[in-house]
Amino acid sequence: MKRIRDFYRNLDLSITYISTMEPERSGWLSKPFLTSILLGIGGFLYGYDSGIITPSLALKSFLAYFGNPDAPLRGAIVSVYQAGAWLGSASVGVTSDKLGRRKAIAFGCIWGVIGGALMAGAAHVAMLIMGRLLVGFAVGTITGVAPVFGAEIAKTHERARITAVNQMMVAWGFFVALWTGVGEGKWQNPNQWRLGFAIQSIPALILGISVLFLGESPRWLCLKGRHEEAEKAFRNYHYDGTNDDWCRNEFTIIQVNIAEELQAQGRLSWGDLFKTPAFRKRLFVGSFVWAAAMLSGISFVQYYQTAIYATLQFSQDQQLLVSGLYGSVAPVACLISLFFVDRIGRKKILIISSSLLSLCYLIITILAARYPARPGFPTNEAAQRGLIACIFAVSANYSALLGPMTWIIPNRPEVFTTELRAKANAIVQVIHYSISLIITQCSPIALAAVGWKYYILFILTNALCAIVFAFFYPETRGKSLEEIDEIFGDVKIVRDVDFAEKAGVQEVEIRQRH
Repeated sequence: MKRIRDFYRNLDLSITYISTMEPERSGWLSKPFLTSILLGIGGFLYGYDSGIITPSLALKSFLAYFGNPDAPLRGAIVSVYQAGAWLGSASVGVTSDKLGRRKAIAFGCIWGVIGGALMAGAAHVAMLIMGRLLVGFAVGTITGVAPVFGAEIAKTHERARITAVNQMMVAWGFFVALWTGVGEGKWQNPNQWRLGFAIQSIPALILGISVLFLGESPRWLCLKGRHEEAEKAFRNYHYDGTNDDWCRNEFTIIQVNIAEELQAQGRLSWGDLFKTPAFRKRLFVGSFVWAAAMLSGISFVQYYQTAIYATLQFSQDQQLLVSGLYGSVAPVACLISLFFVDRIGRKKILIISSSLLSLCYLIITILAARYPARPGFPTNEAAQRGLIACIFAVSANYSALLGPMTWIIPNRPEVFTTELRAKANAIVQVIHYSISLIITQCSPIALAAVGWKYYILFILTNALCAIVFAFFYPETRGKSLEEIDEIFGDVKIVRDVDFAEKAGVQEVEIRQRH
């Protein structure tokens, strides 16, 4: 005991107790899981706002109203949403820590409602762009906070499943947006395009009101020293009438963990995230998965798939119908992923996903180059079906494999501890939206300039990401927190059985602050 205390005092170490109690198992209808579905409305908003511009760009009434925008202006209309999301995600480190998780989400929702109204009532392209900017700001804020909130109220062994709900809701949002576009195409009215833009304010309004009725994150309350409120909030999410000992024990662990993190909180600045090798490695793991997701080409396919179908000489109705069918793939793939995402290693999923995506783009490139569709010439329908099938495969792959990992990995406590999470996630989302901004702005210009050759870019980026995942990414699934800390290189571990037994715990993790 004395040896450990002296070691702690001399090296400015902190002690985290890990319980010997078996973790409580929750069903699919547990309060944290149901709360994650409500928070997933933020993911739905992300998917819907991302998706609704896709059919709009195929509607002749929309293009005519805004003067048939050229490729650079179309890119600006799409990418300004990413610019807004960049600003929103950059603000998360401040709003989430200062306001709390609930109020930060509600703050983002306000801008979502306003932005949707501006887009629906747009009288000119500047008003449309401003609306897209505000909606993007809302989504950047919400998606930077909601997954963190969900992870913080979840039980450790169920965090992956609960956090993956966000990707499923993104897919459903995209699904609704694309089929709304199909409906708009059937409605013969010059203002048909306004309907889809108006609808996007509804989920923002629902989430903004509903989230205020939730209990705050117990971890955030502990960070603010509001321990009585924190325990009440924790029990509100987890107490079932029979697990009083487990709730008391788990909440004590949270208090001990956060107490030692608070010692470093005052010293931790934005620059500190880059100072130590351990912090840099954590930041790399959390941010590269989002970089890989955007370099996968999913933004290009989702936003500009109607332009791809136009190169196949599809009519407006055909473009909208195929895009609607495309949107139907992702929800099914995401639902399937919920049943295996906790059972397969993260690293294996990432390698398989990026490799298969590279293969899909290779086939798309070959088919587009070998069987081009030209006006006045017969088309190879088999090649067209094969190309569309590969585009659908991109969606299924991303939605079931890589997509869920983008929400799971950065929000897991083994990657970013409570003291790091808000600031680190802000950086992660800034990287995410920065790459997405570049892809969405440049894609229509590149597609118009080089055609099918643009697809080669995504063959290479996905292959490169698969290599990085294989050789430079750690596997965190199934490892204890101290083993993961050893991987990142920021702890020294001392175990003392007598001390552990007296404390009523199995292990003592001693973490050295850098």
